[in-house]
Amino acid sequence: MPLKILTFNIHKGFNWNNTKYTLKRLKKALTHIHPDIVFLQEVVGENKKHQKKFDKWIDRQFEYLAQDLWSDFSYSNHAVFDFRNHGNVILSKYPILNTEVQDISTNHYEQRALLFSEIQIEDKILHTYCVHLNLLHKDRIKQYEYIKDFVQSKSDNHHPILIAGDFNDWNQKASEHFLNIDNLYDAHKFKHGFYGRTFPTLFPLLKLDRIYTKGFHILDAEVFKNKHWKSLSDHLPIYIEVEFK
Repeated sequence: MPLKILTFNIHKGFNWNNTKYTLKRLKKALTHIHPDIVFLQEVVGENKKHQKKFDKWIDRQFEYLAQDLWSDFSYSNHAVFDFRNHGNVILSKYPILNTEVQDISTNHYEQRALLFSEIQIEDKILHTYCVHLNLLHKDRIKQYEYIKDFVQSKSDNHHPILIAGDFNDWNQKASEHFLNIDNLYDAHKFKHGFYGRTFPTLFPLLKLDRIYTKGFHILDAEVFKNKHWKSLSDHLPIYIEVEFK
């Protein structure tokens, strides 16, 4: 049974330079693709200033995006400020059995979390992880190790795994740390021999976003990079199709 998977940093529902509110168009784009599981980063839970500034502002963006499309979702409300908060989201057509949020912040300036959800798909329990990592490599090294240890603590080598999100991995070091997790591969690199270029949208040069998989056959992997997708955020989404082994 093929599964459609997508990861996307939605930039809080704004285009690359914060001049256009894109959340409704973003939902239409997701509706057209209608992946089975979606990993999102920078999803707003609340922004009191934007409530006053924008007539059609939508808080709890994850509920708006999930409505009528995905029956289950999980949200990590980890980036909390005086008037706003945002976090990672997993949207699923299949039942989410359990969710945990792990704080992986390494400094006072970047509030980061690892969102873990177990998803029941027929007779299998899929382990899913949504991440948004730090900007500095020295901080990401700590986060790589934490994620690796947490993933291994949850897995008995029988569960298929998806680890997806914005790794901010401009120097392409993440995979070196995850290679200790047996048979875990970046889907795009496995399929094409290189990581997908996802940032910035206008001239995507950096390979920041990933979908790591274990226990799947990779059928397809691509970066959506037409004009429509480029207009929705400062990142481009990565899309893959997989089948359980």
